Amino acid sequence: MREFVFTVEYEKGADEVMDLFIEHGDLYAQSMEINATSEAVWGIDKVVGPTDVLDELDDRLERVASNPNTTGMCGAPVTEYEYTILSLNPESRKIYSLRREDDGPRSIPLVAANHVGEGLIMRSERRGDQFRWRLLIDEPVAAIHEKVHENLREGLSLTVERLGTPPCLLEDGRVQQTLTPEQQSALEAAIERGYYEEPRQRSVTEIAADVGVSRSTFQYRLNRAEAWLAQQFAADSLDVDLDVDLDPEDIEFIQ
Repeated sequence: MREFVFTVEYEKGADEVMDLFIEHGDLYAQSMEINATSEAVWGIDKVVGPTDVLDELDDRLERVASNPNTTGMCGAPVTEYEYTILSLNPESRKIYSLRREDDGPRSIPLVAANHVGEGLIMRSERRGDQFRWRLLIDEPVAAIHEKVHENLREGLSLTVERLGTPPCLLEDGRVQQTLTPEQQSALEAAIERGYYEEPRQRSVTEIAADVGVSRSTFQYRLNRAEAWLAQQFAADSLDVDLDVDLDPEDIEFIQ
């Protein structure tokens, strides 16, 4: 078995939901479960980001789902689009979705399901202008690539990378591997302005105003940076096994 990565890059204005990922580098989505036939794809995504950006995502999903002119990445009309927010907190959503496409050139997961049939395993992630699909299959992907590449909508482009080791697909992925530039900048700003001193010199609201972002966005970036530091410390110094079933990001805050 081999893992293949199909990455679709979106130009600004090509897709209303992807525009939000392009506009906000903190917004990130990763699939938890994906299933597909040659006509429909359904699954669960986990989306993390600042509170105000997630609120805007909710609005855009509602508009796209109710728009009768919505099309897939290759132009086939979307005949059915339903989604349900399974859980939410200020910094994350878990979203179930079902999309069914009509006759015509269809999107990556549908083309892959038609080509591979039973046994197809997929994962996806979205960040910035990239919508990345990972497929675990045991045959060449030339036919899938050709079918998708020649039919992509205007404003979309496709690249393919072969990653020959299946564990790249199967790794847990719950521990953030590194800080994003935005999270690193937030942490540096907090340190420079005495946020961690005793007594505290500046508040989150004041630092957010200094760096020119909303309070919720700055708080989100700082929270993620602190969580990453704590995970690294636990893994390196406390002999703590982070590969557990409970994802700390899923814990709802008790108000």
